[in-house]
Amino acid sequence: MLEHIEIKCVRNLAKLEVSLASGATALFGANGSGKTSFLEAVHLLGVGRSFRTHQSKPVIQHEAASCRIVGHGSSAGRSFVMGIEKYRDGLVRAKVNGETIPSLSALAQQLPLVLMDTEGLSLLTGAPEGRRRLLDGTLFHVEQGFLALWKRYAHLLRQRNSGLRRGILSSDKAWRHELAQAGEQLTQARGGVVGRYAEKLRQLAPAISPNLAEVEMVFRAGWDRRESLQAALEKNAQSDAAQGFTQVGPHRADVRFIADGAAASEVLSRGQMKLLLVALKLSQGQIIEEASKMPPLYLIDDLPAELDEAHCASVCAQLRGGRQVIMTAVDRASLERAWGADPINLFHVEHGGLTIQR
Repeated sequence: MLEHIEIKCVRNLAKLEVSLASGATALFGANGSGKTSFLEAVHLLGVGRSFRTHQSKPVIQHEAASCRIVGHGSSAGRSFVMGIEKYRDGLVRAKVNGETIPSLSALAQQLPLVLMDTEGLSLLTGAPEGRRRLLDGTLFHVEQGFLALWKRYAHLLRQRNSGLRRGILSSDKAWRHELAQAGEQLTQARGGVVGRYAEKLRQLAPAISPNLAEVEMVFRAGWDRRESLQAALEKNAQSDAAQGFTQVGPHRADVRFIADGAAASEVLSRGQMKLLLVALKLSQGQIIEEASKMPPLYLIDDLPAELDEAHCASVCAQLRGGRQVIMTAVDRASLERAWGADPINLFHVEHGGLTIQR
């Protein structure tokens, strides 16, 4: 659980210290007041990057050289402290318990996050890369050794593609063998977690909206599974050499959402697609909860602006029960109605400052 956070120079949050409790924390205030910037700061702390931009400069407050976020919390009865500092030139420094970490993945391991933001529909309708990232990000928390496997496949793919582009792989049988071996393992792990997602969606989606009861989640491996990856790579060897890159494998994998035999995006309304996205993120959280020693922190940006009151209440009903949640909205009443009778910690956000409400 994240118990305290210090934020410095993240957008309009000049200097802020906030103690967080278990259960729900709700931030309300006018647009531009700093609510989403607060969620962004937590995301930076837990992932090492913003969910609003891939660049560091827009995140750092104007005229500041860097931004800094430090979090204090506890997990499995042990306290921890973690922090990240990002500079305008792209330099990043991060520590966990006072030790500089070699990879930002250590932040995610310490503080798992599940993000529900208003721009997330591209996860369902956009490029396959985002859906692969969802599967891999979940597997990072639930399968020991998955990160090493993912890195191994990515390294082998880069090496083979480099050789193909340079025309130096007159015979790359050894590369194909290693790539196939790692790729089959990676695909097996992804297929397994898609099965978990499908099971969770069957439970959660109808509880959020009856229209989602028949939505299916279908995994595509990145090659024709009627043959092995080794066979597919050998079949494409000459074509790969001509094109200069590897055309089949887990790096081409995708997940499709099907409703009534067609792509969900062609059948469901925009509102129903938003509900499907929420159900998918709730599924991710529950999968991580069941497999990880550290339950995820849920970050929910302006849910009342995206969903009607009844659906907001349905989503919040799935989140109650001791989970730590930070959510935002323009007005206080919408958050209180959505969360129901359970206690909620309220903060008013104005001009980059937070004021606790009673």
